[in-house]
Amino acid sequence: MSAFATAPSTPSTPHASPLVHELARPLPGISPYERVGVAAEWVRVSPYRCVPVVSGGILLGLVTEESLATYLHSAPDSPERRHWLEAQVEGTVLVPTSALSPLLSVQELQAALAEEGVDALPVAESNGLYYGMVGHGDLVRELLRPLALPPLGGMATPVGVHLSTGTVSAGVRGAALVLTGFCFFFTQLSLFVVLSLLEPYLPALPIPPVWRETIEQALTAVITLAAFLGLVRLSPLAGFHAAEHQVVHALERHVPLLVDQVGRMPRVHPRCGTNLLAGSFLLGLGGVLAPLLGEAGYVLSGILALFFWRSLGAWLQEKLTTRPATEAQLTQAIVAAKTLLEHHEARPEPATLQQRLWNSGMPQMFLGFALGVGILALLGLLIPSLGEVLRPHWQALLP
Repeated sequence: MSAFATAPSTPSTPHASPLVHELARPLPGISPYERVGVAAEWVRVSPYRCVPVVSGGILLGLVTEESLATYLHSAPDSPERRHWLEAQVEGTVLVPTSALSPLLSVQELQAALAEEGVDALPVAESNGLYYGMVGHGDLVRELLRPLALPPLGGMATPVGVHLSTGTVSAGVRGAALVLTGFCFFFTQLSLFVVLSLLEPYLPALPIPPVWRETIEQALTAVITLAAFLGLVRLSPLAGFHAAEHQVVHALERHVPLLVDQVGRMPRVHPRCGTNLLAGSFLLGLGGVLAPLLGEAGYVLSGILALFFWRSLGAWLQEKLTTRPATEAQLTQAIVAAKTLLEHHEARPEPATLQQRLWNSGMPQMFLGFALGVGILALLGLLIPSLGEVLRPHWQALLP
C-alpha cells in the first residue's frame, strides 16, 4: 500500500459506537529530520511501539521497532552503531505505512488491523493529514471506559513540584507545602520592613492632596508586588515553577516523560495562578484611576482585566515567575508526574470535596502562611515594643 492508503472499508451506517477519529490518540509526530537516537526513545515509550513521522501536518510514515532493529543491526560494531544514532530519520528508519480513515467504525477498525496484521495504525485523511494513532489497546479502553486523566493542578515550592488530579496527588507534600506558605509570609514581611525603613527618605509626590494617599498606596502595592516577583525569579522556586508547567504540558500532550522532551515544553501555562494575580492587579487599578476618572476608572480597569489578564499573566510567567528549569528540577517534576499516573491508575474512584481541596496543596500552604502570622503575633505579645510597632500595620502585612 502507499503511505496514505486508507484501509478498505464499506460505507458506515449510523450506530452508537464511536468512529476511529474519536478513539485516536493525538500522539505527537516527529520530524523526518529528527535524530535516529531520539526516534528510538519515542518508540521505546510509545504505547504503540512505533512513532509517526509528520511534516507540516502530513503523515510521511512510521518509525517502528522493526525498522530500528534492521537499521542498527546493519552497523558493523557498537562504536559505529552509536554514530549511526546521529543520522536523520528520513532515509534510514522511516518506513511507509497504510493509514486508517477517521470515519471508520469500530468494527471496520478491527477488520483493518487484522488485515494488516499489526496492533496499531495511524489515522489520516486521504490527503495525508495526520490525526493520531489507534490500536487494539484503544479498543480495549473504549470497552472498559476507564477514567481519563482530568485537568491537572500543580504547585511549585522551593524544594520541588506538587501535582494533583484532585483525586490523588504526588511530588512534594506536607512540610514542603507548609514551608512554601511560610516563605511567602517571610518574603512579604521582609519587603514590608524594607519599605518602612525607606519611606521617610522618599520625596513627596507633587500631586494634589486629595489624590496623594490613594496613589501612594497604589505605588507601594506595585513596588511590593514587583519586588516580590523579582525575588521569586531569583529563587529556586522559579525553576520548579517552570518544571511544573512543562511536565503538565507533557502529560496533557502525551509527550514522553524524558528530560529532553519535557524541557522543550512551554514555561507558560494558561491555568497558572499568575494569571489570576494579573487579573487582580488590573482590577485593582480601578482604585488608582477613580480619583482621576471617577466611576469610569473602575469601568476601565474592568475592561483591561477582561481583555488582558491572560496576556499580562503570560508575560509575568515568562519574565518573572518562571525561569529555565535545570535538569535536576525537570527530573524531580518527571518523577512526580510518573508517581501521579501510578496513583491515578490505582485509585479511579472520585474524591470528596475535602480530599480534593487537601490534594490541591492550598490548605497546607495557607497553614504555613498562618504559622508565620502566628509567630509574629506571638513575638508581638512577648515583646511589647515590637507589638506597638506592628499594631498599625497588621492590615498591610496580611494578603
